Amino acid sequence: MKHVVSITLLFLGFSISWGQTEKEIDSLKQLLKGNTNVEESVEINEQLFVAYLYASPDSADRYRKNIREISAKNNYANGEYLYQSLSGRYQFAKSDIDSAFYHIEKASKIAEKLQNKSYLADCYKKIGVIYNIRRNDSLSKKYAQLALFNAKQTDDWRTLSSIYILLGNQHFELTEYPEALTYYLKLDSIYTSRNEMDKSLAAAYTNIGMIYSELRNPEAVPYIEKSIEIYETLGLEEGVHYGELALGTYYDLIQENEKAIEHLLNAEKYYESYGDFRILGSIYGRLGETYLEFNDFANAEKYLLKASGIPESSGSGVRKATDQINLGDLYWHKKQYQKAIAHFKEALELIEADGNEESMRMQLLNVYRGLYGAYKDSKDYKNALMALENQMELEAIVQESQNELEVEELNKKYQTDKQQQEIELLTSQSELAEEKSKNQRNLFVGSISVLGLAFITLFFLFRNKQKTNQRLKELEAAKSKFFANISHEFRTPLTLISGPVAHQLSKKGLSVDDKTDLGLIQRNADRLLKLVNQILDLSKIEAGNRKLRVSKGNMELFMTHLIEPFQYRAQQTDVVFISQINVPGKVWFDRDVVEKIVANLLSNAIKYNQHQGQIEFKAVEHGEQLSITTINQNHDLSEKELPLLFDRFYQTNTMNQGFGIGLSLVQELANLAKGTVRAYKPNDATVAFEVTLPVSKNAFSKGEIVAEEEVLSSLKRDNTDLGIEPDTDHEYVEANSLPVLLVVDDNSEIRLFIKTLFKKEYNILEAENGEAGENIALETIPDLIISDVMMPIKNGIELSNTLKTDERTSHIPIILLTAKSGEENELEGLKTGADAYMVKPFKEEKLRVVIDKLIATRTAIQEKFGNQPFFKAKNIELTSVDTELLNRIQRILDTELTNPEFNAQTFAEQVGLSRMHLHRKLKALTGLSTTEFIRSQRLKLAAQLLEEGHSSIAEVAYATGFNQPAYFSTVFKQEFGHSPSDYVESN
Repeated sequence: MKHVVSITLLFLGFSISWGQTEKEIDSLKQLLKGNTNVEESVEINEQLFVAYLYASPDSADRYRKNIREISAKNNYANGEYLYQSLSGRYQFAKSDIDSAFYHIEKASKIAEKLQNKSYLADCYKKIGVIYNIRRNDSLSKKYAQLALFNAKQTDDWRTLSSIYILLGNQHFELTEYPEALTYYLKLDSIYTSRNEMDKSLAAAYTNIGMIYSELRNPEAVPYIEKSIEIYETLGLEEGVHYGELALGTYYDLIQENEKAIEHLLNAEKYYESYGDFRILGSIYGRLGETYLEFNDFANAEKYLLKASGIPESSGSGVRKATDQINLGDLYWHKKQYQKAIAHFKEALELIEADGNEESMRMQLLNVYRGLYGAYKDSKDYKNALMALENQMELEAIVQESQNELEVEELNKKYQTDKQQQEIELLTSQSELAEEKSKNQRNLFVGSISVLGLAFITLFFLFRNKQKTNQRLKELEAAKSKFFANISHEFRTPLTLISGPVAHQLSKKGLSVDDKTDLGLIQRNADRLLKLVNQILDLSKIEAGNRKLRVSKGNMELFMTHLIEPFQYRAQQTDVVFISQINVPGKVWFDRDVVEKIVANLLSNAIKYNQHQGQIEFKAVEHGEQLSITTINQNHDLSEKELPLLFDRFYQTNTMNQGFGIGLSLVQELANLAKGTVRAYKPNDATVAFEVTLPVSKNAFSKGEIVAEEEVLSSLKRDNTDLGIEPDTDHEYVEANSLPVLLVVDDNSEIRLFIKTLFKKEYNILEAENGEAGENIALETIPDLIISDVMMPIKNGIELSNTLKTDERTSHIPIILLTAKSGEENELEGLKTGADAYMVKPFKEEKLRVVIDKLIATRTAIQEKFGNQPFFKAKNIELTSVDTELLNRIQRILDTELTNPEFNAQTFAEQVGLSRMHLHRKLKALTGLSTTEFIRSQRLKLAAQLLEEGHSSIAEVAYATGFNQPAYFSTVFKQEFGHSPSDYVESN
């Protein structure tokens, strides 16, 4: 869907001027000749400047300079203010936003010294407009409110009106149309009450027309025509042609294309002669779209390329993004799908770089729609699906925003009707309750006597039973406490056994016998530790300390993730492992309980499976119950022995090994989760264990159901035994920009499981093997990679080794996941440069904590770079590849930093990376884009020169590669909080 491009609104809030006829201009020139009154001369020069600003900028510039000369010669402070203020308007009209900001800031300082509220209001309004163009909504709103505060303390109703335009425009850009209309109509009221008419009123009518245009409401045309009528009366040709642009926009939106082209071409002729790039960008883009509707691809391409060629400094990210979207639509229609995708991606990067996705929501939606169409038609169905998911999610948000007011109004009406109905209902209920109370009072008196006798009898029976139960509880608590204490005591010596053994196994040159003996010790230490953990779990349950923590989740994906390592173990022993998981939709369950039940059942099935028989695993939902079943081959057990298997350490006879406490733990966990467990023999050759658990919300109490985030925080606290502390001081999810996570795994269900875990925090990319993962990583430079180890074509170890030795991707944190446990496998993965190694099935909370720590490490590196006076790779922990790259960057900076022609493009060429790769590399390591990085280094060099005694600000600016001292002063103050002159004085 097409939308109004908001940049066309902005200039009206900046340049409020009053029309002058040719006769009036000649009169002003005559008055100026021979006039010796300073105040009158400045005022006449101001009127002539305003009259010529858009008709003849060179003439306007001459009158602006006259004001400076008169004011300087006569030390006239009001004239000095007026010169700076008009200079800001002049530079703004030339689309030089930075210079405009510089002059308006100087004007505001003079206004503060003069304590002139009207001047201050005007300056703050213009600063608000500039911040709006720069997409800094918070500062734009701040200065708009400051302007409003000062304007209300004066009788300058014209300035107050122009501030209302700015406030209305801010809400318009956020599609908050009722709020925008409120401000525009306030302005209309001011002019109506005064019976006045000028450019501010015309601007308000135009903007109201723009809102109705966005809503496809024909009321747009009368408002825009009223604005054109006012402009014609005032003799303001610029406003008349702006009205032509507004009408062209409206007719384009309602798809009356011939009328749209007629009005847009009229506007084009004027703005091309004037050279206003900001407005031309909107006209070219709109013409390109309209010709596209006619399938006139030649004219469409002509105008869209013209629009994209407008200089970046002449417009905002909204317009630039819209230009790229339009080009993407063009090439999609021309079936040049790769070109289309490239332009849509460029639009996406512009929106992300803008940092304000909320105000660019419609542009973002159009990007995803375009990407979906281009990917689908080029038969790239995976990326098409991802684009469609993003499109649908965003459409829901936009629809909710647009319906908000209507819903609120309906809700008010509903609440009023509901309150009236409730009053009537309560009245009737009160009458019924009174009648019912009379009947119940008589019944109560008769039954209380019988109940009293029964209560006394039951009380004595209950007290005796309570004493018996209390003694049994005390015995159980003492037993559980004993098991818990002795289990904790076992953990320390087990750690002291496992640690030295692992250290010895890591040494080279061990004999085969030594490796065998040490491996035997290691396996049994691990087995004993597992047994200790099971005893602790049992003691917690028996002591009543283990409570259910139920939340809603995707059981099917969770089960798929849990059984993968057991499938691998079965494969290693040539055992056929068959799984059937059928749990559609989301259900309610305790993740820790289910994980331990499944792990113990499958461990038991593999351990006691006879003759390499087949193992079956089933997880099937029946109504509101989940059935988990394992079947393995076993000839020895009889039907009578099956109930005894849930006793701890049960042995069929002294010749056979016992069953440990795994099945006993399964039974306790099933009971805790309000389920059941049973053992049975499907036939003489097999044995089966079935656990049935409720999975509906109604099966659990409110105290057992927790929010997802509460589960996560609790699990992170439980994870302290791993020696990992979650980072609570940093947030990694930004509302307006998500980092990219690449998941590489040949199992599509595991990829889907990881995607469901992190889809709210990351944009997820997927690859089905190491080679595809490598290609995607080199193309997109993700922020994080999670990869399986065992994959076809190229495994995870090879992928990690390739990416960690490529300077384009060496900085990316990589987490390897595998079903292959053991320290030797872990060391192999870490030696490639992988940042973490986790064994499946991994715990979600542990993976999240590991990711948080990796990102925190990356943030710490960025902070170290930011705190250094100059860019140095010393004393910062980096890979050898990153260190070599940064040393090369440092050498380039030492040579080229002071060269004013040195920019992002030449920087990328000298480093030997593409501009995109360099941008993302620097963003990852320093937190700055390429342009911001160059500017930061130049400013740090400038600060050093000022500290060393170089007092000429202009010389320092030129010496550090800045072409404009005024711009240098502005960005220096933004970086260090002081202007260069103040910085010299303070140092």
